[in-house]
Amino acid sequence: MRHATESRGFTLIEMIVAMVIGGLLLAMVGMFVRHQIDAYVEVSARMQLADAADTALGRMEREIRAALPNSLRVSGNYLEFVPIMDAGRYRAESGGGADFPLDFGLGASADHFDVLGPPVRVAAGEEIVVFNLGVPGGDVYAGDNRRAPSATGAALTEITAAAPFGFPFASPASRFHVVGQPVTFVCDPANRVIRRHWGYGFHDSQPDTNEALAAGNAAVLVDNLNPVGGCSFSYIPGALQRNGLVSLRLTLTLNGETVSLQQQIPIDNTP
Repeated sequence: MRHATESRGFTLIEMIVAMVIGGLLLAMVGMFVRHQIDAYVEVSARMQLADAADTALGRMEREIRAALPNSLRVSGNYLEFVPIMDAGRYRAESGGGADFPLDFGLGASADHFDVLGPPVRVAAGEEIVVFNLGVPGGDVYAGDNRRAPSATGAALTEITAAAPFGFPFASPASRFHVVGQPVTFVCDPANRVIRRHWGYGFHDSQPDTNEALAAGNAAVLVDNLNPVGGCSFSYIPGALQRNGLVSLRLTLTLNGETVSLQQQIPIDNTP
């Protein structure tokens, strides 16, 4: 005698029990996974902030180290310097023949001089500076020792001018610098950024307002600054016994995570 086999599915009660048990298991697993996900998000935010701060400080350090000696000045949240584009040595004395030395002082008459050693590059808008001391009479910002050449080129062995250079002081090392327009880093916690300004020209007094820098160009160097004490600049000028010292501090905040980095940069102000 053949018996009919019975087939049956889940009952409603069994389905509800399975769903409840599955939900409890998922909730228990989620309690452990949630902490791992939160930790991953926090670490990712800190890494992003640290990388951004380190990149910004590295860029600022490279530019500051390449600044004209004694050109760096700080006023509150504004740090300004004059970048060196190239450098060389001038002929200080004539050896006879077709030598063209550079003379100095009130009676200086040289309107061209020989470049000793490797040739230098001078681009349009760049100027020649000799022995910048950062004091009255030898201040690049006031134009005391800054002169515009009359010729530019990628490999110059002679620097010429339309009128006598008339530099006030000779360099003990017979050195000159080719400089570009000043650059300013601005710490702006209100807008949570550090900006780089350039192309605004030379000013006797340091431009320490956004209006004074408006004539030039600007680009954001880093964002996500902490709105309270997000950055600070300080500068201790050098003396005979030590170099100058620039201190930079950044505090960045993103998604509740905060990273602070500080950089100290020794400055050789030997002109």
